[in-house]
Amino acid sequence: MYAEELRRTWKKTLAVTIAVGVISGIISSGTAWSEIPSRIAYNEIVSFCVGPLFWFTAPFLFFYTQRLRPASRWAIRVVYAAITMNVGVLIGLAALGGLGVLPWTLYATIAKGSVVPTTVFGVLCFVGFAMYDALKYRAQYETAQARLSSLESRLRPHFLFNTLNSIMALIPEDPAAAERVTEKLATLLRYSLDATAASTVRLEQELKVATDYLEIEKTRFGERLHYTIDVPETLQHIEVPPFSLQTLVENSVKYGGGEIRVSARNGNGRLVLRVWDSGDGFPAKPNLPAGHGLRNLKERLDALWGTNAALEFPREDPGTTVQVSIPSRAK
Repeated sequence: MYAEELRRTWKKTLAVTIAVGVISGIISSGTAWSEIPSRIAYNEIVSFCVGPLFWFTAPFLFFYTQRLRPASRWAIRVVYAAITMNVGVLIGLAALGGLGVLPWTLYATIAKGSVVPTTVFGVLCFVGFAMYDALKYRAQYETAQARLSSLESRLRPHFLFNTLNSIMALIPEDPAAAERVTEKLATLLRYSLDATAASTVRLEQELKVATDYLEIEKTRFGERLHYTIDVPETLQHIEVPPFSLQTLVENSVKYGGGEIRVSARNGNGRLVLRVWDSGDGFPAKPNLPAGHGLRNLKERLDALWGTNAALEFPREDPGTTVQVSIPSRAK
């Protein structure tokens, strides 16, 4: 986590460091235009003593204060910004003294006089950038939520139409079975409405939906369809996207063979959902057309977790396996 935050923020820190050095150099030169180049150079030295301190320590501090209450969290961060800014300026002034630019006899006086403006400037910059990051991440979150809602609305009609086709096939042959299937469909539709407000649900809820779907299809196909489910109870509290497991099962029913195996495992802190069927299989990187259930699922996974989630097609001979790997997080 710490190394990742360092890589993410180093460009922004470098740009801010250079900009602060230029601006403070121009301000400190006053009306003496001839002093601007030298003042900028001196202030860049001081600024480059401050910037790396924030770069190395800020991700560490942010990570370990994230769990605190907002008031405590921001109080600690503001104090940290003021202290880090002053420490960096002291180091920068010492660097100027070492280069012979600043007389050592004036070091204490200049350092003492810089405390108040340095503290104010540091806190203002820190709060400003914190607000910028908050607005940026909020915009990204709202974009992802809109995308997720759009994809879910495309998924549910697809599921509904397939289930209604199963019921229609049963009506002329077995009206009682059609009635039972209709009751299961009503249960699934209630789940669908309840899951609208949530981007994730517990695996146990998703497992029930997938089981109901398989029972609906088994009523239709009879002995031509067999399935087994192997999901440890200890994993059933993990969060998964609504209709994710059902999508894998539906794909196996539609394109696979007559035997389906559903399983879930804990893979080094990640939840791994696997659905195997006795069908012919996918290529390693299948080209899924727009509107395909698995493509919709892949896009939903991307919207929720980005590159930290995966939809994979491991080759197993015989049969077909479709696998979802996501961060293991309890709900």
